[in-house]
Amino acid sequence: MARARDGNLTIRPLTAARVDDVKTVTRGTWGASCWDLFPRYSPAQQRELGITGGGPGTNEERRRVALAKLARRRKNSAGLVAYQGGEPIGFISLGPRYDFSRIEHSRATPPVDDVAAWVIPCITVRRGHRGQGVAVTMIRAAVEYAGRRGAPAVEAYPRADRKRVHDDFAYFGTDAMFRKAGFRQVRGVLRGLPKDWAPRVTMRSVIRTRVAPGASGQRGRPSGDAPKRAPRAA
Repeated sequence: MARARDGNLTIRPLTAARVDDVKTVTRGTWGASCWDLFPRYSPAQQRELGITGGGPGTNEERRRVALAKLARRRKNSAGLVAYQGGEPIGFISLGPRYDFSRIEHSRATPPVDDVAAWVIPCITVRRGHRGQGVAVTMIRAAVEYAGRRGAPAVEAYPRADRKRVHDDFAYFGTDAMFRKAGFRQVRGVLRGLPKDWAPRVTMRSVIRTRVAPGASGQRGRPSGDAPKRAPRAA
């Protein structure tokens, strides 16, 4: 799908066959670092699926099954996996904003406007491969992937501070990382949020030219004419 300049990095859409590669990237723990299920489902939905908590065993297997089902059922991939020399080294979650319940309903990430943007809720790179531009390459690949599926823009909600944090809380990414990938800030840190919440900004990459949904190979309209958020089905 996309390759880094050195030709050694390949970005592939998440499929059911690549689910275990996500586990490899997240250091063998489905609850650590970035995993697609946390932002996608509400707490009630997670309890219904049996994927709450961070314990090993059955809960871990349920998360694997849930992610595999998601990968099989979705027309658009739920994320992208980065490989170097055939080894999985990075994962980025991606999709239309309305697909992610926590993002849709969180006080930290209210909509900026009515543009039907896609979002990147989390991103992670394995230790030993960081600081080499892998994250930025994945972000750019995610924007390209979304644009080919008709997305007018892609948003992210990275940390606005420079504090070092544990890997399990670093999956938002940083504003500098997204800026390097071509995003610009469209909203600053919101006031009135709990003090123990990470300060986050809203950043956006507007897709100037894209393929319209259902029209493979056809170019979409300029981003200034981006379609607004469609009403939800009853």
